[in-house]
Amino acid sequence: MDSLSVELVLGLTGLVILVGLAGELAFKRTGIPSVLFLMGFGILLGPVFHVAEPTAVMKLAPYFGTLALLIILFDGGINLHIMKVVSETPMALLYSVLVFGLTILTIMGFYIWITHASWLHGLLLGTILGGTAAAIIIPVTSHMPSLRDSTKVLLSLDSAISEVFVVVLALALMGTMRDTSGGGHFIREVFHAFWDAIMLALLAGALWARLLAWLDGQALSYMLTMAAILVLYYVAELIGANGAITILLFGLVLSNMEFLVGHMVRPIRLLIGYELDQAKFVLGEFMKRMHEELSFLVRTFFYVLLGLILDFSALTVEIALMSLSLFCIVVLVRGAVTEGLARVSNSWTSSERLVIAAMFPRGVATAVMAFLPTSTGIRGTELFPIYALTVIVLCVLGMTLVLTLYQRRHPSSADQSVPEPSVS
Repeated sequence: MDSLSVELVLGLTGLVILVGLAGELAFKRTGIPSVLFLMGFGILLGPVFHVAEPTAVMKLAPYFGTLALLIILFDGGINLHIMKVVSETPMALLYSVLVFGLTILTIMGFYIWITHASWLHGLLLGTILGGTAAAIIIPVTSHMPSLRDSTKVLLSLDSAISEVFVVVLALALMGTMRDTSGGGHFIREVFHAFWDAIMLALLAGALWARLLAWLDGQALSYMLTMAAILVLYYVAELIGANGAITILLFGLVLSNMEFLVGHMVRPIRLLIGYELDQAKFVLGEFMKRMHEELSFLVRTFFYVLLGLILDFSALTVEIALMSLSLFCIVVLVRGAVTEGLARVSNSWTSSERLVIAAMFPRGVATAVMAFLPTSTGIRGTELFPIYALTVIVLCVLGMTLVLTLYQRRHPSSADQSVPEPSVS
């Protein structure tokens, strides 16, 4: 159908939300993440019944994908306490670097061996598939009573760190592939992406925290913060910083402003606003709840869009085997690194090893980055989206299967209400 009536669009919008809510309820009862229901619903609307044409819908995917990514990263930032980040970062960073790096190298070598593509194409595909989905992992692990808090924090940080790695390195690689100035361009991109993002996030977080303290929880404070996120992302990209990292750090600064202000020297505290320390500034529960609602809405529509634009005609036997091989690499590398670090550090129990190794789902960051190379005109990346979508589905199914077996071994954890893994 080339054009949709207003009535049909509104009806489909309501139906998508209902499917998302139904998927959330189904997860709590069956353990099957709603991403499968949402992508399945999108497949019914697009490839099956042709309610909406994929070519028209695909124009919306980058917008919804970027918005979902920003919300996910901001959500990750406001839910991390600075002391936990500091205490757990070394192990989480080591784990993330090992898993991410080995996944990239293995996928790159395999892809070059099979397709004879350039090393940059293999490196880009490995980067896109190398990171996990924070918005799936964080809600799932946070409600698993058999896991220690240190393990939950490690998994949360690992997923957040790897998701940032995906965005930063993929964007830097795409810049390198579009520019013939050499490898120095890649190094400059990564350095400036991190440094500029840190400086901008600290400045914006301090200013916005002062404004929020002045608003004192008024009803419009959340909408203003959402506007600030979008403007800050634009400013970050405009000055050459990485917008995704900026938003993650912006949320981290806002969430930990009381701690940060309390440990600053008096002149800086007075400049930022000494009253923040006195008032014990925190983000209100209202803002966090509203953010959860908006996160659910954006992610729901994004995964329906992915289902809409899924092209079954491109899924040949060769592509299916390639996708399955990529999935196996993702699983085996994470399992090997988990087992290796567990034996060296002796810090995880056998059940924790299983859960850590099973936290390999891919999500929005992978999907968004898979579509960007083709949309920006980089040749040889036309099949990246179908690889990414297939791996996303396989990873979600694989995680669900492993966690189902885990809950049978640990029935006490199954009795707890496990929240919907907000599809990332």
